[in-house]
Amino acid sequence: MGWMNKLFGSEEEVGPEEAHRRTLEAEKAEAESKAPAKKAPAKKAASSEHEHAEHEPAAKKAAAVPAPRAAAAPAAAHTHAPVQSGSPTHPTVSKGTGKTLEHDQMLTVHILTHVPEHSPREDDPHYHLFEQAKARLKRQGMWKCIIDDDLCDGQPELHHTHVEFSQINQVDEKKIMQALGLHFETDEDFQKWAESPGNLEVLCANHHRAHYGIHVIPGPLWEALRFHKTGTGPAAEFVPADDVEANTAAGSGDDEKPAAKAAAKKTAK
Repeated sequence: MGWMNKLFGSEEEVGPEEAHRRTLEAEKAEAESKAPAKKAPAKKAASSEHEHAEHEPAAKKAAAVPAPRAAAAPAAAHTHAPVQSGSPTHPTVSKGTGKTLEHDQMLTVHILTHVPEHSPREDDPHYHLFEQAKARLKRQGMWKCIIDDDLCDGQPELHHTHVEFSQINQVDEKKIMQALGLHFETDEDFQKWAESPGNLEVLCANHHRAHYGIHVIPGPLWEALRFHKTGTGPAAEFVPADDVEANTAAGSGDDEKPAAKAAAKKTAK
């Protein structure tokens, strides 16, 4: 063993420099061995931060994550059943067929009439022609409403078909001749025609001045009443403002409408 001690030396024979070197190496080795132990708290800290983040309120997390898109609504089942759109008192269309369904539509009309100056009917020199036409119609059995359907009511009356007596001084005779195929030699001819059967027709009070009156219902709608099919509803009817307000306040339904009342009255008879 002596030669080995000579060759490598023992701890007792190590010089001061060698001892110092070994001490440094030992300290270095010890520091390296302790280094992983020092990193462990950092890992723990990171783990702690992760756990803390998982326990953060959902609101904070949602702020960084975009909200998912809403799922598309399922397609509606195909159907041909008439589905009404709009209010009951305005046009409704079937979504299945595309046809406009039966409905009532309230129409408010304010009309400002302009009546030119004219003499009273009794002072008109041609008024006797009006009375003669009335008498002739009665003699011939024609003193009844020309419409003569289930909407008729009231006594017969003579209606000026093309030109009202009060408007006779405000119409163009040439336009009348052209439209009706007439020929007036003089103004007197025109005045006589205005009170003759060519400008007169018999209407009942209902079709003249009342619920279905030509004087209170717009022309296009009244023309449909002229050719009204018996048993069907009227194209239009006149309802006084007071009745509209009363029915609205009372919440009246379809059975309270003038047309429905008239039909019920006739059925009862």
